[in-house]
Amino acid sequence: MTLSKRVFPELLGVVVFLSLPLSAQLPTNIADLEALARQRLAAHDAAGALAVYQKLAELAPGSAVYQDEVGFLLAATGHSADAIPHLRSATELDRGMAQAWFHLGVALWLTRQTDPAVHALQQAVRLAPRNGDYLFRLGSAYYETGRYADAAGTLAQAARQLPANAAVWKTLASAYQQQNRYQEARDAYRQALQLDPTDDVVRNGYGNALVKSANPAAGLQQFRRILEHDPNNVRVQVNVGYAFIAIGDFQSAIKHLSVVTRSHPEDAGAHYDLGVAYKSIDDLPHAQAELEDAVRLDSSLTEAHYTLALTYIDAGAPDKAIQQLREAVSARPGYIEAWYILGTTLKQQGDADGAIDALRHSVALDDQNAAAWNNLGLLLRRKGDTVGAQEAFAKAAAIRKAEEEAKEKHLQQGTKRP
Repeated sequence: MTLSKRVFPELLGVVVFLSLPLSAQLPTNIADLEALARQRLAAHDAAGALAVYQKLAELAPGSAVYQDEVGFLLAATGHSADAIPHLRSATELDRGMAQAWFHLGVALWLTRQTDPAVHALQQAVRLAPRNGDYLFRLGSAYYETGRYADAAGTLAQAARQLPANAAVWKTLASAYQQQNRYQEARDAYRQALQLDPTDDVVRNGYGNALVKSANPAAGLQQFRRILEHDPNNVRVQVNVGYAFIAIGDFQSAIKHLSVVTRSHPEDAGAHYDLGVAYKSIDDLPHAQAELEDAVRLDSSLTEAHYTLALTYIDAGAPDKAIQQLREAVSARPGYIEAWYILGTTLKQQGDADGAIDALRHSVALDDQNAAAWNNLGLLLRRKGDTVGAQEAFAKAAAIRKAEEEAKEKHLQQGTKRP
């Protein structure tokens, strides 16, 4: 068993060590100790091997290898905190020892020392850039800390090194999906599913990626395949309704999701999708009721707050819409559309200061929205800020001019003949 191929059992749950009786007396020379260590490792006697490597580390305190072995075995037997000093010592004794950096990174991660863990894993990858296990663990750490772009890049490298590892493709697909890179997510999920067709989490993700990448009918097929053997899977039941909405079959979505919400009245996502389906056919009372249920059950559903706000606007209740839009931008400060609609709604309600603030947020997030700049200019002019208004109007005019030029160029290209 080589160090470069081993992982901690806490990480993947694939290594099980049995504790065999320790010898009363250990050998005193290094060659015999190393032979005994190999023997105990072969017998899956982690505690026995640990005792031998601790003795070796005492006899050869300058050995990075022995410090790494002690650290690895401590972590593998559930003593990650005790492992860290030994693994740090190994990296100090040999700065170029990739496996020691990797083991240190995993031990730090298991003790919830996130930033130092990522640094150690980065060092391991820098030293062994083609080691798929190191890349996978670093990519997973990026993913679990919300660094999805870094995760995708690292996991794509891991997938090239470990093309038969379904877990790598699955995590890569999730990283792509978190960035709304749905076609890439679809392809990665497909790879994972080919490697493990029994993984319903992957199949569900694949279905969602298909829906998001403009193939909702194919996504619906994937959801139905899961329900064939797991008919009570509420998440997939909701996704079926979502696929119907994406197809444009709102009546089927309403029929299906109405059954889901009756069976699972506590599921906020089901109420949200049902509300969207009702709104799509302009049934505002039912849409409002379902969306209100959604935000009551899960106030973190920013899309539900936003869609409920639009429903309130259509129903002539702007004050309620403003409240929902504020909830949406509070939960997601980067919600461009919500800031813009909040600004225009406040403008219509006569709250110039509130509208200016909201529209400034909108253009800060998306400076190519001509309508937002124009509305901001009107409000600034009303407030007497002539310079600010002129700048906003100029920005709106420049954006519209660029859009018209792009449209004209596209039309001219379309009229060319070979």
